[in-house]
Amino acid sequence: MSFQGNGVTFLNIDGAYVSQPCLRRLPHEWIDLMDVAHTNLYCEQASLCELERRIQTCRNLVFIGSGNYHYISYLLMKRIQEPFTLILFDNHTDIGNGTDHEQIISCGSWVSYALELPLLQRAVIVGPTRWQSSPFSSETIVLSNNIVSPNLLLSHIQTENVYISIDKDVLREEDAMTNWDHGTMPLSALIGCLQELFVHKNVVGIDICGEYPQASIYPFDPVSREAVRKNEHANMCIAHNCLYDPQPTSFII
Repeated sequence: MSFQGNGVTFLNIDGAYVSQPCLRRLPHEWIDLMDVAHTNLYCEQASLCELERRIQTCRNLVFIGSGNYHYISYLLMKRIQEPFTLILFDNHTDIGNGTDHEQIISCGSWVSYALELPLLQRAVIVGPTRWQSSPFSSETIVLSNNIVSPNLLLSHIQTENVYISIDKDVLREEDAMTNWDHGTMPLSALIGCLQELFVHKNVVGIDICGEYPQASIYPFDPVSREAVRKNEHANMCIAHNCLYDPQPTSFII
């Protein structure tokens, strides 16, 4: 499965991709969302409706921005019209308290909203380093970095269609820098899982978040520059494997 002919959408909600010019060389659609108020971490209902209205043209590969806006994945999945499985690569489960979802959707609770979508059959969450098992239902499978393998991942997917959501905080700090605590997954392991999903499943969409917010504000700060270097490289690797021949595991920028 590849996304040739459909391409890339950048959601400009926090300015994160302004500082990634190599990534922006990919043919893309640019949707400006920076004027939508009350969206950081939590999103009020009126703002959520406005975001949903504006992203209707999104292509199959969507770059969201910081993990603070990961709840946009929920809006992207609402467009899917056939049964599917969510494959979430994340250092956090993003399921909130695991019982009733919060009254206002957030980057930490959006999966509980997604699980109410009638066509979502299961959420397979790959990579959390810490979680409580009790709140999760049979609709949710959690695989830690210690045990994940492409074959194990595939064994938990019962649908032909999958939607993939990637928060780069699942990666070790050598491969990405975010504003959240990091997991331990190497970028090569993430790419390996993606390649197997492309081969064995029908990938109906992918989104990527986990940018370093300060990078767009302090472009000359050494930490921000290092974050841009790592994150742009990771983004290019992921995009290259989605859009083109999914064999290389690195992309030189």
